[in-house]
Amino acid sequence: MFNRREIVKTIELLYPPYLVLLVLAPIIIGFFIDYDLSDSFSLVVNLIWMLVFTIPYVLFRKEFIYRIALCVYFVIGFIEIGHWITMEGPLTITSLLIVSNTNYEEALSFLDMKSTWGFVMLILYTAVFIMALRKSSKGKTAKYKLVHIGAVVMVFGLIIFSLRNSIPKYRFLPQSAKISYTLINELSDYKKAGKENVLKKVDVVFHEDPNQQQTFVLIIGETCSRNHMSLYGANVNTNPRLSNRDDIIKYTDVVSAYNYTFESIPAMLSQSSLDKELDIAERVDVLDVFYSAGFETYWISNQSPIGIWDNVISGMARKSDNPKFVNTNSNSSQEAILSRAYDENLFEPFKLALEDSSKHKFIVLHLMGSHNTYSKRYPPEFSEFKNDGSKRERLIAEYRNSILYNDFVVDSLLTILERYSLTAKDDISSAIYVADHGENVYDEMDRIGHDYSNEMPKVLVEIPFVVWLSPEYLKQYKRKATSIVENKDMPYVTDYLFHSILDINKLKSPLLEESKSVFNNNFDYTRERILVDGKDYDRE
Repeated sequence: MFNRREIVKTIELLYPPYLVLLVLAPIIIGFFIDYDLSDSFSLVVNLIWMLVFTIPYVLFRKEFIYRIALCVYFVIGFIEIGHWITMEGPLTITSLLIVSNTNYEEALSFLDMKSTWGFVMLILYTAVFIMALRKSSKGKTAKYKLVHIGAVVMVFGLIIFSLRNSIPKYRFLPQSAKISYTLINELSDYKKAGKENVLKKVDVVFHEDPNQQQTFVLIIGETCSRNHMSLYGANVNTNPRLSNRDDIIKYTDVVSAYNYTFESIPAMLSQSSLDKELDIAERVDVLDVFYSAGFETYWISNQSPIGIWDNVISGMARKSDNPKFVNTNSNSSQEAILSRAYDENLFEPFKLALEDSSKHKFIVLHLMGSHNTYSKRYPPEFSEFKNDGSKRERLIAEYRNSILYNDFVVDSLLTILERYSLTAKDDISSAIYVADHGENVYDEMDRIGHDYSNEMPKVLVEIPFVVWLSPEYLKQYKRKATSIVENKDMPYVTDYLFHSILDINKLKSPLLEESKSVFNNNFDYTRERILVDGKDYDRE
C-alpha cells in the first residue's frame, strides 16, 4: 500500500533529525556518565511524546509548531544535561527542591566549584539547537493517510502498554514531566503547610525551680566535615583553639540524617525524623517547646533569609521572639550577591541577647560556616593553608582555611557565653555546637560538594558535635552532666536532636522520648543508622 520511500519520508517528518538529537542527547549523555542510574526505557517514552508536536506539525504544516518543539526540548535538555554534569545523576524532585531553597549566591558558588570540561557539552548542545532553528524540515511531503495510521497505532500502543500491570502508568511520562508535576504538588503543599507553621502551645514545663535562670545556646554549623578538623584527628591543625579548651565534651560518632540543610535542620529541631517523618504542619519543634516553657527565644543567623521561595529554615527562625538575620546584603542587589559575610558578625547580636533580662533564654546561632564558595567564608588573615595552583589543591586549602576560621568563631562564641555565665553566677548555661551536614572535599570518589548520585559518601554526614556546660550547670545538674560525658562515644544521628535538647535543658514533657536522647541514661544506642540514602551507615 505504501512504498519504502513514503515510509522513510513519514519517519523523517515525525522524527526530524535535529529535534531527535535534542530530545535524546540528555539520555545518551546520562548513559556515559552513569549507566546504572540511566533509564533506557526513557528513550522510547521521549520518542512517543515527540509526536505531540510533530503530528500537528505534519498535518497543519505550521513552522511555529516545530520551533516551539525545538525550544521546549532544548530548555528541558539543557537543564537535564547540566544536572548530569554537576550532580552525576538524573534530574529528581529532591534536586529541584534543593534549587528552590537555594539563593542566587549559592547557585553561582556551586557552579563555580563544579565547573569542568563537561560544560563543553552544554555549548555543543546549544550549537545543535541554533542549527536546528536555522534548518527546519519544511518542504518534505508524505501521504497524510500514513501519518494518521502511524499516529493511531502509536497512541493505541501507548494505551495498551500503560494498562499492563508490569509497567506503571507514570513510566510513560518523560522524567521532566513527572518531576515537574510532583514539584508543583510539593510546593503547593509546602506553602499551605508554611501558613500553618505557627507557634504551638505544647505540654511542657521547666523541670527545675522556675525562678532559676537558665540559658541554652544552639550553634548550628554549616557544611562542616569533622574529617577536616584536627579536633577529630585531621593531620592539619585546623582547630588550634577548640583543641586547647578543656571545658568541652567532644562527641566522636555523630552523623547527620541528611546531606542538605533544608532537610537536615528541620529534622534536627523537630519531632520529625527518618523513622517518623511528619509534615510541616504536624511537627512540634524546639521553638514551640521553649515558647511553651516560658523561654525568651532568639534566632540569630548569618545565612541569607530568603531563597527562591521563603525557605523552611527562615520560616522556623521567624517563629522565635527575636529573629535577626545579619546577612541581608547578599540579596539586596546583584553587585552584593557575591559579597563576603563572616560569622563574627554574630558576636555582637549574641552578646545583646545574653544581656536580655529574661530569666530563661534559648538562643540559636546559625553560622555560614564552610558553605561554598569556601574562599568567601574567612578573612584574609586566616589564609594559612596554601596550594600548588591546581583547582583541586586550591579548593582543599580554601576549605581548610574556612574550618580554621570556623574554629575561631565557635571558640569565640563559647568564650562569650563562658564570660556571661561567670558574670551571671546563678545562670545555668549550656551550649551545643553541631553541623547540619558534612562535605566531600575530594575525600571520597574524587568529588567535591555535598551532593551524590548513587552511593552517598560517608563524609557527607560525618559532623562535629560538641557540648559545653557552665560551672553552674555542672553544680546543679550533676547527674545529667555525668550522663552527657559518659555517652560521648555512643553512635548518634542528629534527627533525634529534638529530644536531646529537651533533655539537656531539664524540660519535662510527654514529647521527650528518653531513648532518643543521647544525653540520657536510657538512650538506645542500638538503633540502626539507616540514613537518607536508605543504607545502614555502620554496615555499608
